[in-house]
Amino acid sequence: MAREPAISLVVPISDELPNLGPLVDRTLAALRGIGEPYELILVDDGSRDGSAEELLRLATLDPAIVVLRHRRRLGKGAALATGIARARGERIATIDADLQEDPAELPRLLAALDGGLDLVGGRRSPRRDSLAKNLSSRLYNRLARLVGGPPLGDINCGFKAMRRDLARALPLEAGRFRLMPLVAHWWGYKVGEVDVSHRPRRAGRSHFGGERFPGALFDLFAVVFLFRYEERPGHPFLYAGVLSGLAGLTVCLRLAWIWFAESTIEYRYPQLAFGVLLLILGGQLLATGILGEWLAWRSRASRAHRLEYERRGEEGSATEAPAPRESAEGRAEATRPR
Repeated sequence: MAREPAISLVVPISDELPNLGPLVDRTLAALRGIGEPYELILVDDGSRDGSAEELLRLATLDPAIVVLRHRRRLGKGAALATGIARARGERIATIDADLQEDPAELPRLLAALDGGLDLVGGRRSPRRDSLAKNLSSRLYNRLARLVGGPPLGDINCGFKAMRRDLARALPLEAGRFRLMPLVAHWWGYKVGEVDVSHRPRRAGRSHFGGERFPGALFDLFAVVFLFRYEERPGHPFLYAGVLSGLAGLTVCLRLAWIWFAESTIEYRYPQLAFGVLLLILGGQLLATGILGEWLAWRSRASRAHRLEYERRGEEGSATEAPAPRESAEGRAEATRPR
């Protein structure tokens, strides 16, 4: 009977046919060198260049290789989510398929993880990318630190290792995979990084280059907003609704006083229209805020990632916190700790 893997390495793949052979050879060599049971999960994100057929051929090289394929391209975050949801190892690592990071350095990440961290990211040093990509990455890392992220120098490196309970709870889809260290840090997990070598891409082309910076920036701001107001998502709308309503009421009351005093508001009809508009907008914002609060109250997500361990007095020992329950979509929703 095969032993359960202790390590799962997840690789998202999108049109990487020239890199697949060397990728599998190097990742298998790295995993075998660790000396623990492993599995290599290759997730094909709807490739159209023949990668799917090549992956099926490569899967015959080792029974620990698992090949998953999306029916169509869903994005790197979805590929990571698919692989992590099926990973069985207590420690889960991820690496990109472009061979710019060296799988042989996986033991260094796992050693840092075993040293007490919950998530370890690689810090590409020196960085072997274009000037535009380097500049956008530096700016993004600085912004992530400014909004309360961990003091990391390379938050978006695809080479990471983390504990399974954390990996399954992290939001990954729709670009949020870029913010894994940031979210884990906000939740109270211990996050760190180690230097890893970086090489220029030798084959294929990047699907996650500097031109995606605007989208990554929007993801960052959206996640910051969602986490800040997660427990009370309707409050920003309620505040704005009250301010808009008070402003509109002030304008309308002033015009009403003028009308009672002078029997006309003369040239002030645009002011009246503006005041009524503010009242309507305030009402809509208040309704949106109330609806947001009601929906948040009705659909509270799992809070299992908040718990570090459970201790029972009669047992006299601590046990690990339970893994987050999966939602209807098959993944635990992201929630902020107390």
